[in-house]
Amino acid sequence: MFVTHIFSTAGSFTVSLLITDSASMSTSPTHVVQVHGTPLSIDGWTVNWNMTTHHGVEIYNTTYNGILTIRDALINGVSVVYFQQPPGFSCLFFDDLGHDDLAGSIAGFTVQNSTDPTNPWFQIRAQYNPSIVGYNYTQFWRFYKSGEWDAAFYVGHIGCGWNHYYQPHFRIDLAIGNKNRDLMSQYTASGIWQNLIWEGNYTDNGSRDMTHNATQWRLGDGTGYYYMVPRVNPYAGDMPKIPSKIYLVRDRTGELEPNPPFDVPPAPEDPITFVNGELAYRQSIAFWYLPTFGDHWLYSVGQTSIVPPSVVILSFYPSGI
Repeated sequence: MFVTHIFSTAGSFTVSLLITDSASMSTSPTHVVQVHGTPLSIDGWTVNWNMTTHHGVEIYNTTYNGILTIRDALINGVSVVYFQQPPGFSCLFFDDLGHDDLAGSIAGFTVQNSTDPTNPWFQIRAQYNPSIVGYNYTQFWRFYKSGEWDAAFYVGHIGCGWNHYYQPHFRIDLAIGNKNRDLMSQYTASGIWQNLIWEGNYTDNGSRDMTHNATQWRLGDGTGYYYMVPRVNPYAGDMPKIPSKIYLVRDRTGELEPNPPFDVPPAPEDPITFVNGELAYRQSIAFWYLPTFGDHWLYSVGQTSIVPPSVVILSFYPSGI
């Protein structure tokens, strides 16, 4: 049996379990658990976090060795489109990551640590089950002692036997030096970093800077950068591959997609609506990361309906900051 309990304050608590067998013999083992609040202060990181109403675990005003690193990061939601086989009826919806979905999941919200002493990290893990049948999501904000950090998202389902396309919507605002000197660049096939001048959709072109951890994008102030590596590993590897994309935008407070509960959108949600062609070079900027991948229900008689999740990770490697 799984038992959950919400502690009202952070601290160290002793948890006991009373076990009684059929002969009325009993024992009561105990275990000490460490309950974390906000901020988390581990390995040089100070991470402020908030459990939002619709957008999962938001991290904000996060510092590394006392230097502001992440102003704000969250997942606005997950666009889900599925198609009947053979082609015919299709449907779409936009899953939010609400605290009500978190409360119904098993061990839904926790802080975890690496078990590898050669690669120490800690992470905030949050699991969501917004649909009683079919869909489950797990969100990770993972922080390494080296200053690297990951935005990770797992998607799994045991729902209907139709093909699906998922698209998590990350919105991230990094702090790299002076906000009004920041710029974003994309690595090109010609082997150079091209500065992105305007707001817009910048699709992963498949080129990688091997001297900086095989990265595709970077954001910095011209001196120091965070280099970004997108990784999309769908369980259904036979479905068409769709390149990830980043939308560069001018940073505006409260810039989020509408997300009314139980409302089926008339078209897939898309933060491209915030891209209006403004100059973004050396401006106050943020970006949306939109990985897209396919999945389908592989269950048939004699096979298990539990399959490994699809995995999305955007890794950030610091250089000169």
